[in-house]
Amino acid sequence: MPKQNRKGQAKAKEEDGDLGTRFAAHWTAAENANKPLPITGIEAARAERRKNYATIAKDYYNLATDNLEMGWGPSFHFCPFPDPTESIDAAMTRHQHFLAYIMGLRPGMKGLDAGCGTGGPSREIARFAGVNVTGLSINGLHVQRATRYAREESLFGDGPGQVQYQEGDFMHIPFPDNHFDFVYATEATVYAPSLQAVYTEIARVLKPGGVFGVYEWLMTDEFDPKNPKHVEIRQRIERGDGVVNMLSVKEGLEAFRGSGLEMYHNENMALRVPPKRDPNQKDKTWWYCIDGDTSHTTNWTDWWLVFRLKKGFFRFGYGFTWLMSKARLGPELALEALRTQGMSVWGMRDGGREGIFTTSYLMVGRKPEGWVHPGPKEE
Repeated sequence: MPKQNRKGQAKAKEEDGDLGTRFAAHWTAAENANKPLPITGIEAARAERRKNYATIAKDYYNLATDNLEMGWGPSFHFCPFPDPTESIDAAMTRHQHFLAYIMGLRPGMKGLDAGCGTGGPSREIARFAGVNVTGLSINGLHVQRATRYAREESLFGDGPGQVQYQEGDFMHIPFPDNHFDFVYATEATVYAPSLQAVYTEIARVLKPGGVFGVYEWLMTDEFDPKNPKHVEIRQRIERGDGVVNMLSVKEGLEAFRGSGLEMYHNENMALRVPPKRDPNQKDKTWWYCIDGDTSHTTNWTDWWLVFRLKKGFFRFGYGFTWLMSKARLGPELALEALRTQGMSVWGMRDGGREGIFTTSYLMVGRKPEGWVHPGPKEE
C-alpha cells in the first residue's frame, strides 16, 4: 500500500476515534459505562449538559446517522401500529400523513420542519399535502444528505410539493417573524435545552393563525423521579440519544401553553394499539420493533430489521466490531456508535415496557392574533 494512502487511512481512523471520544466526553464515566448515577447527582450533570446542547446534538448525529439510515431508514422517528397488518414503513408514512391531516395542511402552504434529520418526513409531507417545506437541521451532514435525496427524488425547490434545506439551530431560527404558515417537528425538539424556549421561537416565525404540530419525546405520568429504576431508564435514553433535557408530559404541556400557542389537540399517540382478536395476544406497541419481537412483523424486510435488534444478535455484532477494532481492521467510531445505539434501544424499550416513556406525544396549536413573545424561560 502506498505510504500516502496509509497516512490517509490513519488520519481517518484518528478522526473517527476523536469523534467517538468527543461524544462520550459529554457524559460521566458512570453514564458511559451504562451504570446508574445517584438521583441526587444526576440533575447537576443534566444541567451542565443543557449549556452544550448544540454541540452534543451535532456530535451525536455525526456519530449515529450512518447507523440510523442503514438500520432504520430515512425517517428518524417511531410510530404507533393501530393497524396490525401494517408494515413499519407503511405505519411511519401514515404517522406523517396524520400529522399533516390534523394540522390542516393544504396545497400551496409554506412551512418549516424544525429538526429535519436527513429529510424523510419533509419529503413525504410535501408530496402528500402539496406544501412547500424548508427543513432546518443543526447538523451539516443532515442538510447535505437531505438535499441530495430531494434532488434524486425531483423534489428540491421552493414550489408546492417541494422541499429545501438549511443548516441552523431551532433555538435561533434564521427566519423573520410571521414567516411560515405551519411548523412541525417529529421527535426533534427533545434536543432543545428548554421546550418552552424552542416552542416560543417556533411561535415567533409562525404567521398569526399559523399552526404548530409536534411529536414529542416525554416521560409519562407513570414516571417517578424518585424511583431509581425509572431514573436509570431515562438516563440510558438521554445518553443513548444525545438528549440533554427530557421532560414529563405535564412539563411538555406547560411549555407548549407557556409559548403563547393555543393548543387544540394533545394525545399520547403511543397508546394507539390495534384491538385484540385473542385475549392472549400481545399488543403491537410502538416499541415492539426495538424489542426484537419478530412475531408482529408483516414482511421479510421488517423481520430482518427487528431480528437484528434481538439482544443476542446485537451482542454478537458488538463483539465482532470490538474484535475488528482491536485488530485495527475496523474503525473505533463504529464501536462507540454501536455502544451508544445499544443504550438508546434498551433504554427506550424499557421505557415503553414500563409505560414511563413515549416517543409520540402529539401537541397541536395555533398562533393567536396579537401573540406577544412571553420572554425567556429556563427549565
